Amino acid sequence: MSALTVGPTRQGQAEILLESGTNELEVLVFAVGQGVFGVNVAKVREVILPVPVAAAPRQHPCVLGMFNLRGGLLPLIDLHKYLQLPPQSDQRRIIVTEFNGRRSAFQVERVEQIYRMNWGHMKDVPETSSKSHFAITGITQIEDRLVLMLDFESIVDHISMEDRLHIERVENKLGVDRGRCRVVLAEDSKFIRGIMERVLRQSGYTQVRAFSNGQDAWTALNQPDGAADVVITDIEMPRVDGLHLTRKIKADAAMKKMPVILFSSLITPDTLHKGEQVGADEQIAKPDLPHLVDLVDRCVHEAHKAAA
Repeated sequence: MSALTVGPTRQGQAEILLESGTNELEVLVFAVGQGVFGVNVAKVREVILPVPVAAAPRQHPCVLGMFNLRGGLLPLIDLHKYLQLPPQSDQRRIIVTEFNGRRSAFQVERVEQIYRMNWGHMKDVPETSSKSHFAITGITQIEDRLVLMLDFESIVDHISMEDRLHIERVENKLGVDRGRCRVVLAEDSKFIRGIMERVLRQSGYTQVRAFSNGQDAWTALNQPDGAADVVITDIEMPRVDGLHLTRKIKADAAMKKMPVILFSSLITPDTLHKGEQVGADEQIAKPDLPHLVDLVDRCVHEAHKAAA
C-alpha cells in the first residue's frame, strides 16, 4: 500500500492555521465523477492508493468494506455511490480522515492539491431537494471552478452513527429553567443542526435560534433583541468560522461574559489550545449530545450564580 503525498499549500504558504481565530482554513480539493469537492485538511490524515477490502454482512450499500491500516480497521465509503455520481475514469484514491475520535476512509476519483482560503469566501448552499444536500455545507470558487465543501462527518453520521445521535430528552440535573434560556446555535451541517435543535428543544430549551454560519449568528446577536444566554458553535462554517465567532464575541464589551461552547469534531486534546486562545468557555467533541446539553446547563447555572 503506497501513501500519496498531498500537494503543497497553494503559493507555498505555511502549515495549517498556526494562529487561532483567523477565519482561515486549508482545503483539499478532489473529484468524484463530474463533481469537484473540498474537505477541511484538519480532518485529513493521508491520501493512499486503492487497497483490497473485506466486505461485511449487511453493510451499508455505500460501504465497500473494511481494510487494515497500521493495525486499525477502517470502513471504506464509496463517494460515487453515496453522492450518486457515476465515475468519469478508472482512477481511484482513498482519503483517510480522523474526527470524532475515529478514523474513516473515503474512495474518490482524483485528488488534486491543498488551497488556503478564508471562510468569508465560502457561500451558503442554496436550498434544494437533493438527498445529499445535508452533506454539502458550503460552496466556494477556486480559480475558475465551483468547489462544493463536503461534510465527511455528516456522511459517517448518516451511515453508521444515527443511533448515537437520536437522543430524546436529557435529564435536567441542575434544575435549570431551560425554557427561559435563550440559545444561539451555529452549525453548518443541516443534518447535525436539525438533530441538535431537536434534542435541545425536547430537553426544554425552547428558545433556540439556529444558523448555518457564524456570520448570521453574529448578526443575530447584534440585533437589539438578539442577546443570548449561551452560544453553541461548530468550528467549520462558511463566512465566519466558530473560532473567529468566539473571538468576536469575547472581544465585544457587551457580549464578553456570554458563555460560548465549541461543539466540533475538530476538538481533540491536541487542539484544545485553539479554543482557549479565543476565549471559549467550554469545548466538546461531536457527537456527544447529552454532554453538550449538560454543558449548556452548567454554563447557564454558573452565569446565573455570578449575576445573583
